[in-house]
Amino acid sequence: MKPRLAVLIAILILSLPLRTFGITIEEEKKYGKEMYFEIARSVPVNNDVYMSFYLRAMTARLEASTSLDFPIIFTVIDSTSVDAFAAIGGYVFITTGLIGLADTEEELAGVLAHEFAHISKRHVAKAIEKQKFANWGTLATMLAAALIPSPAGKGAILASGLAGAQQMSITYTRENEEEADSVGAENADKAGYGGRGTAEFLKKLRATSDNRMVPRYLLTHPNHAERIVKIESMWRDSKVRLDTSFFPYLVVRAQVLHGTPGLSTEEVWLKRYARDKKDPVNAYAAALIYCLRGEETEAVRIISEINSPYKSLFLGEILVRARRFKEAIEVLKDDYNPISRYFLAKAYEGAGDRERAFIHYRALLSYANCYPEIYNKVGMLAGMMGNEGVGYEYLGRYYVVMGNGDLARTNFEKAVNRYGINTKEAREVMRILDTMAKK
Repeated sequence: MKPRLAVLIAILILSLPLRTFGITIEEEKKYGKEMYFEIARSVPVNNDVYMSFYLRAMTARLEASTSLDFPIIFTVIDSTSVDAFAAIGGYVFITTGLIGLADTEEELAGVLAHEFAHISKRHVAKAIEKQKFANWGTLATMLAAALIPSPAGKGAILASGLAGAQQMSITYTRENEEEADSVGAENADKAGYGGRGTAEFLKKLRATSDNRMVPRYLLTHPNHAERIVKIESMWRDSKVRLDTSFFPYLVVRAQVLHGTPGLSTEEVWLKRYARDKKDPVNAYAAALIYCLRGEETEAVRIISEINSPYKSLFLGEILVRARRFKEAIEVLKDDYNPISRYFLAKAYEGAGDRERAFIHYRALLSYANCYPEIYNKVGMLAGMMGNEGVGYEYLGRYYVVMGNGDLARTNFEKAVNRYGINTKEAREVMRILDTMAKK
């Protein structure tokens, strides 16, 4: 998984039309979008509503403290490898493995702030500008590795391909990492997370003896002990000033739902629950595990006994998973956490109440760019209820985000037809079509 990500990025960076006078902001956006869709088509993108909604809030806080030429487009990839990287055009990728390894939100915020600093300083774009030639032999090797179906074959090809790519980038990676450490720590502190998160996460990575767990940039920068000292000396008295009490539950989901399949993770959490059943994090993990095993009654019992401000969300989620939709509605109807509202919409949908499901999904449209399934739900439900204009419009919006331009245009054209060419709604859809045509 992790080598494939590095391969795709290297391919796209080396494939860009390079000019000695550099690339513009608009070109960076264009190439970043192309890179995003190439990666999204090639790896499993995480579709967990908890992670999408929660990390959207984290991203917004960090963006507000960072000077950026374009907004951050943040993507979580389902992979047990521990990795995060910034691409051109504002695109940032992180794995569920990294989220699951973090002990605190401060650590994750430090990693994200570090990557956002790469975006802010346009490190990848500047690296491309400095690259005066493409190593076509290396490119061909990496393309072969990306396309070959055999994992064993990939390994042999990647050994030379990635080594060549790393050698081509090492001259500028190290100074960029130091700048990203400094700028990222400052921005994380401005956002309320404190400035030591990156250092705390680097300590954890330094302690591991397994290089497969180490992010790609650390492999090209072995002096992480020096980096830790620098960050800690500058931010010794920096403290977290935000409520991060929800974060441990996000780690549970990363480990239980998106970790390595098998019994080891489940056994660890069930043992923790057996030792301390009053700990709500342990209980939530145990409930998810029982639910995955098809033992929903036991999962509901466990959640019903926890003492947590998020109890109604967790219970509602488990009830939806158990298809006990009417009970879920009763539990969630007075909970206004946006994740709870999403599960309330799912409960109404499951119970056959399309109108209420549509209303609640539509109220979450501000989250659709980070969780495109909301566009899909609004479009499908609208169509089922006979509002075909809205249905086709939001299906079009869904396919735009998913990178399927042909299906997006088809649905938008049908929306214009259903709305009527002279309506305000049709004009807005045509504006989107014009934008797509220009791009």
